[in-house]
Amino acid sequence: MHYLSFWQSGLVLAAIPVLHWIWLRRGLGVSGRYTALIDRVRTSAVPEADVEMSEADLVAALRAATVEAFGEDALEDPVAEAVALAEPTVRSAERPLVHLLFFVGLCAGGLLSAWLRADLAPTLGLRSELFPRVFGHSPLVSSLVLIFGGALVGFGTRISGGCTSGHGLCGVSQFQKGSWLATMAFFGTGVATSFALRALL
Repeated sequence: MHYLSFWQSGLVLAAIPVLHWIWLRRGLGVSGRYTALIDRVRTSAVPEADVEMSEADLVAALRAATVEAFGEDALEDPVAEAVALAEPTVRSAERPLVHLLFFVGLCAGGLLSAWLRADLAPTLGLRSELFPRVFGHSPLVSSLVLIFGGALVGFGTRISGGCTSGHGLCGVSQFQKGSWLATMAFFGTGVATSFALRALL
């Protein structure tokens, strides 16, 4: 099977977040979408407050609280401030269906890639030569290891403010220092771990 060269693959990877931004006006990030889905489920389970407040009342209350805490000078342009405060904070692109379609597309892309390679064979472990040598061939042990690894990835994603796609593809392309450091950290750790395992085994 013919594979793309390194520069062709790089162009394809670079085009994905650009097209994603043009189409949805949203940065590409898997963990952010997962968090948005979880937050939507959590907030939908919380009953709405009985007290209703109009948009004008909300803006007036926010302006009054701002003046009380910081003084009149905090509102440089009261009209613009009121308009900004009245704008909805939830974008239309944040609807759950968009996130679900994103995850469906990720799974479908992986399945299609494996199918085109004629290498589609589901497994509960990782298909590598080192994984079974380290953890054995037990489906239960393999599943537990992957679940634990996924939990560690989720924890790291939360404390670093993004995942590999968010930092590596989007943050690096926008020259964000935090994303550069995060990308160097997870790629460097992955390479070092790979060499260490090969040396030990």
